[in-house]
Amino acid sequence: MKIRIIGYAGSGKTSLTIKLQEKYIIQGISLDDYLRIKDKNQRANTLNSRLSTLDSWVVEGVQVSPWTKMTFSDADLIVILDYPIYVTQFRVFKRAFKQFFDPKRSFGQKKKAIKRMFKLFKWNSRFKKRLPTIKANLYDQGATVMILEMPKDENRLHQYIKKQNRMKKHRIDRKNEARSVSTKQK
Repeated sequence: MKIRIIGYAGSGKTSLTIKLQEKYIIQGISLDDYLRIKDKNQRANTLNSRLSTLDSWVVEGVQVSPWTKMTFSDADLIVILDYPIYVTQFRVFKRAFKQFFDPKRSFGQKKKAIKRMFKLFKWNSRFKKRLPTIKANLYDQGATVMILEMPKDENRLHQYIKKQNRMKKHRIDRKNEARSVSTKQK
């Protein structure tokens, strides 16, 4: 199964990806890791090359850009973490707070954490305004779109994945049975 997770900064995309990775033995990929590649064409090529080598994956990131197009077009399931803005903003604050009071961090790193927090607050506000358009475009992708509005909705995601895995196993079993019958008839 190929799963694309998108949502606000602080919505839990990375945590959810790690859970899915561990529970279903699926390769997890963070789009943030590809931001180090400055050339967007090279970034897209590197990402697409990586995805094409995998039968299943979970890709997480806030990015909805041309270089991430394949993550949506090839996905079987697109998960939107559309939690209330106060939940995500609090999580961003909590993360920055932990970094700020980490005794191992320098003053410069602490200052950078606070700056980043305010950037993410602003980014989340802009994302909230763009989200209806993003959702409308995602429904045109051909993949199943699942919107999770609270962290507890994650159970619905697991039920869906388990059902899809059962259906896939059933198709494989039927295919193998048909092959077996065909071989016996020869």
